[in-house]
Amino acid sequence: MRQLVTVICALFMVSAVAQETTFKKFYKTHKEKSAFSLNLSASFAGSFLSDDDNEDLQKLLKKSGDFKLMVFNNEDASVSKDFKRYIRKYKLKTMVRFKGDDGKASFYILKKNDIVKEIILKANSDDDKLVLFGLKTNLTTDELAEMMSNSNINITTD
Repeated sequence: MRQLVTVICALFMVSAVAQETTFKKFYKTHKEKSAFSLNLSASFAGSFLSDDDNEDLQKLLKKSGDFKLMVFNNEDASVSKDFKRYIRKYKLKTMVRFKGDDGKASFYILKKNDIVKEIILKANSDDDKLVLFGLKTNLTTDELAEMMSNSNINITTD
């Protein structure tokens, strides 16, 4: 019995370590370049929402693990270059790209089968700041598409 419990605990530990997001791996290799970082669980963030808040946001938080926000000083653009390699290595799909006068923003997903495992937002400005926001999720692609279609964000150009 003791051996069975030991084996089950060992399998649980291995699976917990294997579930680390690719985004956290990126952060770990670049944390010395980070000017600021914040890690927050989705359940904690969800406790600040009222029942009247956006239904899609509540669904997103229920199907999410944790958030990671990182701000980098990117004077030499090395973190941006490494992030581009990271996107190619893990085959992240670009969903949306925006470009404005003062900077750019991009929205990426990591998909396995029909499940969106990670959502990553990247924003950078002309003053050499790079902001990355990663979210571990368990959404289906249909759920994500529905959330995006329900969005009331309007994009306009001058």
